[in-house]
Amino acid sequence: MFKIQYKIQSEQFNDVRNITEDEIHYDFLLGSLSLLASDAEIDMEWDWIPLLDFAYCMKEIVFALKKYDVAFEIFEFTENSEILKFSLHNDQLKVSASFSSIFIDTSLTDFESAVMDFHLSISNYIRTNVIELPKVLSKYLFVER
Repeated sequence: MFKIQYKIQSEQFNDVRNITEDEIHYDFLLGSLSLLASDAEIDMEWDWIPLLDFAYCMKEIVFALKKYDVAFEIFEFTENSEILKFSLHNDQLKVSASFSSIFIDTSLTDFESAVMDFHLSISNYIRTNVIELPKVLSKYLFVER
């Protein structure tokens, strides 16, 4: 079992027609996250994580990990020097963080499912709040491979 929970702290839907990639990476839809397994939790209660960017990057990590039986990927937060590490060995994924001694063991399948659910939830939330999606924002909402 693996799950990604989030809490939105700040929305910026007023002028998304002119949104830039930098704004998506740093300022758009900010909040907090928790990575959950049945026996562990990595909390990121920072209120400033760009949730759409995080969801997009997690999907990219899933795509990269699926290519190999043994793989290692890193997600680096842009607002501080903290990182999340993803180590894969034969469909078993270990998630750890530079800011916590807790680690999560899960399957790549469960991780992928949670990431896709998280991305879909964030994307649907944005779609319900933005009438006309600019091209740059659409890139982050519709990620298929």
